[in-house]
Amino acid sequence: MSVIESVLIVLMGWPGIGLSLVFSVVGIAAKRISFCIAGALLVIPFAYYLSGSPTPIFRLIGLLLPVFQFGAALVVREGRTRLAWLLLLPLTSMAGWILLNVLQII
Repeated sequence: MSVIESVLIVLMGWPGIGLSLVFSVVGIAAKRISFCIAGALLVIPFAYYLSGSPTPIFRLIGLLLPVFQFGAALVVREGRTRLAWLLLLPLTSMAGWILLNVLQII
């Protein structure tokens, strides 16, 4: 297994989701587009993993998660941080829902 494959496997899990959320939150709070874009790039392996789901809604959400974060970067550039926070909600909701299922709280 190459180093690139190892990094992608790690980023498909919780480290990738957490880093993506942290980068996006810092980017929106500091109004730095580069952090928002980094967060969007970090969520792509997780989104790819979700898009392989047999459930159609997960496939759709998997394809749209990076789009929402890139959209947040665009609206941060325009100075509309409230909309950027709303665009971060799908990733936060999906990550929270999966976390609750993993921990079997639901």
